[in-house]
Amino acid sequence: MKKALLSLLAAGLLSSALAAPVKLQSLPVTLEPNARLLTLSDAGIAKAFPSAAGRPDAVFLTEDRKVTVAFEWREGKLAPAQVADLVTQFPAVIRAQVPNVKTLRANLVQMGGTPWAQFIFTTPGQGDDVRRELLVTSLQGRTLVVTIAARTADYSRNETVVRNLVNSVRVS
Repeated sequence: MKKALLSLLAAGLLSSALAAPVKLQSLPVTLEPNARLLTLSDAGIAKAFPSAAGRPDAVFLTEDRKVTVAFEWREGKLAPAQVADLVTQFPAVIRAQVPNVKTLRANLVQMGGTPWAQFIFTTPGQGDDVRRELLVTSLQGRTLVVTIAARTADYSRNETVVRNLVNSVRVS
C-alpha cells in the first residue's frame, strides 16, 4: 500500500489539501481539510481502487500517507430516522463480514448537527493492529459512509488531523 501511495504522489495523483472550506465535487458535503492532508485525485482514486464497486468518491491522506479518510455516497437507501438503528444492528454485520475482529465499539454521534452511526473496530495486523472507523449517516435519503483506516499507532500519531477533518464535515 505504501509503495502504491508513493507512486500515486510521483504520478501527480495526490495534491495538498487547502485550509479553506471545500465542497466535494460529487457529494453534497463541505469540509475543511488542512495543509497536513493530501487529496487523492479522481485518477488516483481509480488507481488505488481499481474496482468501480465500492470506489470512494473522495479520499484524503495524512501527509505521512499512513491514514486514509474515504468518503463514499452509496446508492443504498437510508432514512435519517434509521441512523440510530444502525448502532444496534450493524455490529453483527461487521462481525460476520470482517474476520478476526478484536474490538468493536458502536455509538451514535453528532457532527455538524447531523446524527452519525460510528463503528470503530480493530483486527490483527503484522506488527500492529489495524484500526477502522466507519461513520454512517443519511444524506438525501442515501447512505454516506466515511471510512478511516490505519494501523493503530499510525492513527494515534495522526489523530488530531483526522478528527479535525471529520469534525469539519457538513452535509447539505
